[in-house]
Amino acid sequence: MKRSRNSRLVGGCQQMVAAGRTASLLLLLSLLGFSAQAAFAQTGLSGIFGGGPFYKSAAANIKEIEYSGFAEAIVWSVEVSSAGDLNLNGEFPLTSNGVYIGGQTHPDFAGNMALLKQGTVKRVTLSIGSSNYGDWEDITALVEAQGTGPGSILYQDFQALKTAIPALDAIDFDDENSFNLPTTVQFGVMLGNLGYHVLPDAYDNNTYWQNVVSEINAQLPGTADGVHLQDYAGGAGNNPCSTEWNFGSVPVYPGLWDQVDTPAEVQSRLAGWHTECGISGGFMWLYDDFVGTGLAAKYAHAIDDAVGIGGFTLSGPQTVYLNENGSAKATIKIADFGVFKGDVSLSLSALPNGVTGSVTGTGKTQTLAFAATADAAAGFSAVTITGTSGEITQTFTCTLAVSAATGAKGSGKSVNLAPYFNVNGIYTDGTVYSTGGLDGQGNSYSAKLLGKSRVLDGMLAKFGTANELDAIGCDGQSVTLPKGKFSGMLLLGTGVQGSQLSQTITVSYTDGSSAQFEQSFSDWSTPQNFTGESQAVAMSYRNESGGAKDLGTFNLYAYQLAIDASKTVQSVTLPDNPKVVLLAITLLN
Repeated sequence: MKRSRNSRLVGGCQQMVAAGRTASLLLLLSLLGFSAQAAFAQTGLSGIFGGGPFYKSAAANIKEIEYSGFAEAIVWSVEVSSAGDLNLNGEFPLTSNGVYIGGQTHPDFAGNMALLKQGTVKRVTLSIGSSNYGDWEDITALVEAQGTGPGSILYQDFQALKTAIPALDAIDFDDENSFNLPTTVQFGVMLGNLGYHVLPDAYDNNTYWQNVVSEINAQLPGTADGVHLQDYAGGAGNNPCSTEWNFGSVPVYPGLWDQVDTPAEVQSRLAGWHTECGISGGFMWLYDDFVGTGLAAKYAHAIDDAVGIGGFTLSGPQTVYLNENGSAKATIKIADFGVFKGDVSLSLSALPNGVTGSVTGTGKTQTLAFAATADAAAGFSAVTITGTSGEITQTFTCTLAVSAATGAKGSGKSVNLAPYFNVNGIYTDGTVYSTGGLDGQGNSYSAKLLGKSRVLDGMLAKFGTANELDAIGCDGQSVTLPKGKFSGMLLLGTGVQGSQLSQTITVSYTDGSSAQFEQSFSDWSTPQNFTGESQAVAMSYRNESGGAKDLGTFNLYAYQLAIDASKTVQSVTLPDNPKVVLLAITLLN
């Protein structure tokens, strides 16, 4: 099964199929999106081959497969050059000279492979080769010239691939021409030592493939743990129950083609083989044919039902937002797939100090309820929800974002920043504006989510009035402080247009002395947990200048400076960097 760079010639029959077809991306995955994970009622593998849709504008396609019921996603097709470089379909370089370079073309590819496995997909496989000559001949030449040790380019490239994309589990061997047993076995054992499983992708030459599996597993048991058997195009008529395709304890997964078989026909054929010889899975060729049509789930269910695969998915918000001295709820949805029809109960992992949680409801929709005390620690924590049904368990992990309490009463003396405001950083939802917003690029905090003031661990911070100048873009200005003796200073702010490192803040006292502080500020969308930085307010969206909401997690950070309580403060000189933006300053007794 090989492409001529952008086409694939299928199973010796050389049927051309477009490999680059993909749907337009209309859905942006965000921290507010739902993610899911699946548990299986019994062992089995239902797979789907796909080319371009797995890396071209892939978010919606990843989501479709993630929730489909397929247990294996086979990303097709990796080319191996004579120099050992790896490339997807002649258009997406993966590695060069032993270094992963895929992020240069598709920066989201590694993350998308991980996203696949948050749903029903439990294995991500890369397929090497097809029906044209080249890739496996290059592998043979490279193994014969360099071997497969750590110094070889094949070892370095596949190690780099595994390091860059930990979600990769297996390599599909689609050799339809070369059939060099010694070098293929060496290559397979090398991959096994790097942490990959391998699966032959056969349509003929059964004796060769039986030898490949037996010899790889003789050297590294369990490395070859399945066989993809083509039952379409050049492999049409293959029978996974035939003795010629008997691989002993290694299961055979027959593959069918959507252009030949409907979901009902796939289910009928696989069910027959399941009854005849107990096959435990199968695969579909080719996702590129039916991206975004709903057929992915229908084909997955056909395979799952035919061979008795089933389980459930847990889905819910990736981030739950909770304020100190407040409460929050989140809905967890339970969806059955395949033959599974059981009841599922949910439980929660340990929660951060000051936070309690419970599960209410039964059935397919259950509710998580969280409550935080006034002194619960602000910040991000991972919370694991476990679903249990008999012997089946499944976990789903979300982020609990604890923010400062809403309210107008707390300790400390707020500094009047109104004379220094030079940035429009806060807008009411739906407002259209042309000021540039907080970051100079048209984005701003939501007045609804931020509030007029916050109480962080008992310390009060007041904000400016929304839709007006209400934030300070720092330019080295000196802010006059209320006269008095204080032990600390609380600043609420953020970096914009990237994190801002090693910024200088100077506190001056009335006796002429001063204290200098160095602080790094995280970008408001990417917390870096710098020393001296803590979470103050996490918000589920920000406002855009056109009035729309930009969904995601956007943050306001807290910075607490210890100052000399024996001296009277006079002023604070802010960093000379307009990409550091402050919203509030409070002096602490």
